[in-house]
Amino acid sequence: MFKILAAILHLGNVTIRDAVTEGDGNGGDSEGSAIAANDKNLLILAELLRLDANEMRSWLCHRKIVSMREVFFKPMTVTEAVGARDALAKHIYAELFSWIVTVVNKALESSGTSQRFIGVLDIYGFETFEINSFEQFCINYANEKLQQQFNQHVFKLEQEEYLKEEIEWKFIDFYDNQPCIDLIETKLGILD
Repeated sequence: MFKILAAILHLGNVTIRDAVTEGDGNGGDSEGSAIAANDKNLLILAELLRLDANEMRSWLCHRKIVSMREVFFKPMTVTEAVGARDALAKHIYAELFSWIVTVVNKALESSGTSQRFIGVLDIYGFETFEINSFEQFCINYANEKLQQQFNQHVFKLEQEEYLKEEIEWKFIDFYDNQPCIDLIETKLGILD
């Protein structure tokens, strides 16, 4: 898991630069992209994921087009290659996140009906998805923080103020979502 995370970080740091390739099929030169042979991040990425660095260099800068009769390899512009590099990093990260969720779910499996689950509160209430994306997790985490901020200011501080001023008040019992936030953000939490 740590090797994959390190590889994703190095993938994001691979430098893709302009390159001119000869023969675009029309007799002229076309713009393309390239990665230096000594790009440290690409070499570390290849080592971590046990990939051939030269093949990775080529695939990050070229697109494969399959027609009915032929296969073409078309160079990508720097903008296209950077977009493809970032999409690959996001895809690897999403697959890793899905794998972690699967491992956690298998560890929590039991033969009886489950009375426990991990739910994250968002603006519309608790949601349970078949597949949670990392983006959805981050959105729900942000919503937990917003809910905590809301609870802190609207309920907790206001009720303390009423107590100080000795105002008669029927206390509102509200859910403190700090344990959920701790599960996500503390040392040895999900984000750590």
